[in-house]
Amino acid sequence: MGMTGEVQLAKAWRTVARIGDLSDPRSLAVRAAILVAVLIASQVLLWAMITTAERLSRPAGIASQAEVAYRMRGEDGALGTPAKAGHEGTDGYVVRAGDSDIAIVYSLSFEVTDPAKPQALYLSIREQIHEILVNGHLVQPQLALNKVRGVVNSEPGLYVLPARALKSGKNVITVEQSRFGYAYALPEFAIGPAEDLGAAYRWKTFFTVDLALGGIFILGFTALLVLVIDWPAGDRRRARALVALLLSSAVVTCLFSFTPTFGVPLNVIVCLLMLAGLGNSLAVLWYVHCDLGLPQAWLRRLAQGGLVLASLVILQLIAGLVAPELAARLTYLSLDLSHYVIAGVGILAVLLLAGAVAVLRPSRWGERLAVMVCLSTFALDHVSSLIDLTAPFAPNLPLTLYLSPVVGVLLGLAMLLSIARQAGESRRVVATANDVLEATLKAREDELRAGHERQQTLMQRQVLLEERQRIVRDMHDGIGGQLLGLMLQIRGGHIAPPAIEASLQTSIDDLRLIVDSLDSAEEGLSAALRAFEYRVRSQIEGAGLGFAVDLSLGDGDGLRPGPRASLQILRILQEALSNALRHAVATRLTLEGGVSDGVLTLRLGDDGRGFVPGEKGGRGLGNMKARAKRLGGQLDIVSGAQGTRVVFTVAVAGLNRLAAEEVAL
Repeated sequence: MGMTGEVQLAKAWRTVARIGDLSDPRSLAVRAAILVAVLIASQVLLWAMITTAERLSRPAGIASQAEVAYRMRGEDGALGTPAKAGHEGTDGYVVRAGDSDIAIVYSLSFEVTDPAKPQALYLSIREQIHEILVNGHLVQPQLALNKVRGVVNSEPGLYVLPARALKSGKNVITVEQSRFGYAYALPEFAIGPAEDLGAAYRWKTFFTVDLALGGIFILGFTALLVLVIDWPAGDRRRARALVALLLSSAVVTCLFSFTPTFGVPLNVIVCLLMLAGLGNSLAVLWYVHCDLGLPQAWLRRLAQGGLVLASLVILQLIAGLVAPELAARLTYLSLDLSHYVIAGVGILAVLLLAGAVAVLRPSRWGERLAVMVCLSTFALDHVSSLIDLTAPFAPNLPLTLYLSPVVGVLLGLAMLLSIARQAGESRRVVATANDVLEATLKAREDELRAGHERQQTLMQRQVLLEERQRIVRDMHDGIGGQLLGLMLQIRGGHIAPPAIEASLQTSIDDLRLIVDSLDSAEEGLSAALRAFEYRVRSQIEGAGLGFAVDLSLGDGDGLRPGPRASLQILRILQEALSNALRHAVATRLTLEGGVSDGVLTLRLGDDGRGFVPGEKGGRGLGNMKARAKRLGGQLDIVSGAQGTRVVFTVAVAGLNRLAAEEVAL
């Protein structure tokens, strides 16, 4: 649907209602011109189709006799006195039925010049034909049985006349027709070359039978397709109305052409036909109501009017059954009234759809034009039941085809194409929405990326500032304090030169730790440890000790502790190393490290004399344990005759979390 939702439907109706707005004469003239053009286009298309179908299915010479002779057959089987029946247009040769007759026998005279040439009898409608004789010889129909047998049979009949029964000059065909209803009607007929009549017979069979069957199938398939589609909320009413229109059209076609009569009285059959036609007309109005978005109150009035008409039809049926003498009169009266009502509904629907096309020009004009053509035939069928119509392009060509089944195929195909068009529009809308969404997301991603880059720059600046402040604090509290204390001791003369040298070395080591932690901040703890090893190796080997290093750390371990945590780890190792050099009396030092099961383990060991941790120690060991605790780790010291090992363990995830918190600050 071009517009969806209740708001759009209401807007559409307000737009259609403006077709008569006189405040803008120019727009009014344009809308009126489009309205007239649409009506003309639909009718030209309709009448071109009708004229073509009538020419193909109507043989030359049909209804050439102004009257035919007939005789009534009574209940005793005897034939009555001869009489004449005049031609009454497309109804054929009509004779009112009497009270005691059971059949009628028509006599058709024709001339034959060459009996050897195949001749045939063509009947425009094969209805209640009991027997056909030519010069007293029985004629076998080309088709032994009707292809269809409905309450109203529109199938033609073709009977090839046996050559042995024909003679040069005048010949007579007698057609016996069984009684059904309140009158007999010999359909329009033609007698002539079998080849020419056979072509007309095949065309009319195609239009009235084959297309009707195809129309029922296509209408049912389209209705099923509409039912299984998950329509948007704003289109569901229109979809339900479309299903009602398609199914009611299929039911009417099936009832008229393919449903047996079951031997019920004629007035009951007529009542069924009228109810089916009224139901179809209500479905048409419902569809137009939903298609144009007319006020909801109109639908309630429409339903009320339909109930009233159906009640009247049922009441006349009951009256005819109660008073049989009034049955014929009531049946004809109600049938004529139903023709007026249904034809008026069709014309009104065509005008409303034409107005919608004139105002809402881009919205489904093709679908509406096809529906207008179908509804025009719907109205024409009922108008032609009241008066004889001829094609406007061929005044001598009467309308004999029952058109509604013929255009059932057109209606079903038009709705299928409409569904396909709407599916295409939906795909285009989805594709457009995806493109817009993709562009919006890309713009949003670019915006977020730019914001992230700005945030990263700000965070880097903040980290740099924090590092500067940390370096200042570390140098002030550590190196600065140590140098200040050393200076005071030198001024007071209370320190010997070896102690001065040791204090300066401690300050230099602390400064180097700070530098190492900063240099390796981006590369991780592994780089900081390698820098630490490189710096202390000369010091250890200069003291005459061996130094073995086994660090199994790499980028795959995910160690990113940050400069602050790296500095604390290096200080722990530096303090452990200083203690080993001063107190262990060792010949060899070892440094090992690795990550296992998400835990970092660092070991610094010596082969010195060892000590008892509980008896000997100072602030250095306490500081080491405090630093390990602040990092969320643990420091274990194992000492004995074989030497001392300082073991530091900490979870990698905890270290990285400290680094993230450091960045967040």
